[in-house]
Amino acid sequence: MASTCLSPTAIPPMPKRQWSTLLGAALLCSIIGFLLFGPKSAKVETVGGKIMGTTWSARYVDERASASEVLCAIETALTAVDSRMSTYKPSSELMQLNRTAVGEPFAASQQLVELIGKGVTLSELSEGAYDLSAGALVNAWGFGPAHQQESTTDVTERQNTPARPPSHATLQQWLATTGRPHMPKPGAIAAALAHTDYKSVVVDTEQLTITRTAPVQIDLSSIAKGFAVDQAATAVEALGVTNYLIEVGGEIRARGGKPDGRGWHIAVREPQLDPNVNTVVVLDNKAIATSGDYLNYYEVDHRHFSHLIDARTGYPEQHRLASVAVIHDDTSLADAWATTLMILGEKEGIRLADKMGLDTLFIYHADDGFQSASTGLFDSYRATPH
Repeated sequence: MASTCLSPTAIPPMPKRQWSTLLGAALLCSIIGFLLFGPKSAKVETVGGKIMGTTWSARYVDERASASEVLCAIETALTAVDSRMSTYKPSSELMQLNRTAVGEPFAASQQLVELIGKGVTLSELSEGAYDLSAGALVNAWGFGPAHQQESTTDVTERQNTPARPPSHATLQQWLATTGRPHMPKPGAIAAALAHTDYKSVVVDTEQLTITRTAPVQIDLSSIAKGFAVDQAATAVEALGVTNYLIEVGGEIRARGGKPDGRGWHIAVREPQLDPNVNTVVVLDNKAIATSGDYLNYYEVDHRHFSHLIDARTGYPEQHRLASVAVIHDDTSLADAWATTLMILGEKEGIRLADKMGLDTLFIYHADDGFQSASTGLFDSYRATPH
């Protein structure tokens, strides 16, 4: 992504006396303008772009920073994350790690160490259902960079159309592009499973090194977008912006509210439900992420294969759960937890969410359509009906 950040143009020095005159005039104009027209009325501005194979957008109240400053700060933050975490860029820091010899410590950035550390923790808590080293399995099922050469348009249509699965035409185009209209052979799944084990990823937070003790392939797709949101939020806060909503590929962080005093109202991505009754939450200094079996999948012989792979079995999750939404202080953890709970299913997932005190909304298939269940304080974030 080309950066919009521009270097300042060189300006010749101005005599001190002339500076004083100009500053005095500027101050006088500001005072007159304030007296005549009052303070500048704040309004919600919007910027956006493309990154990490998807889209991003930000809405913020123009308190102290210009649109160009906000755009520059967010693009810089997102590009930095993409250059480190992408599995689609051979030159990314993550892919350099994946090519490092087994047993050799890899000197990593603070960001990569932090994110992989979080991934290892969630892998442990889920007892390997979620596994950050499942890159070989992701590729075997056709959802990784080894097979999937999809366009940004395809990804955007799947990830930013929350109430509907992708159209049949889009799905068929994706299948034709990826070459994955058939299930992988059991031998290929077994081979990939043999190269999947989060215990083979050793993180040294003091030396800032990561060591693969076996030829596993680390994949951060389930946590990197959330991390990117957090980095973008940090960047805009550094500009003095304290009222914003930032979204990358559907993962969202919100702080403050709108100029009229209303908070940020966010419709939770859900499967095929009545679009007029979707869950709406109000967040302040919180994040929300959603994972669903309708967001990225393919069908073979009328069987539905999700991109959410249970690393304990090597096969995509097969249960009644349709989607999980997680509200958390940390967007990267909301992102990863949503994926983890989705893989576990409604029974194991709800049990673990309760144990960890997570604020979640589970939606699962039932005989009469869909049913839902919440954990923690999720219901307290629901918007009050007018």
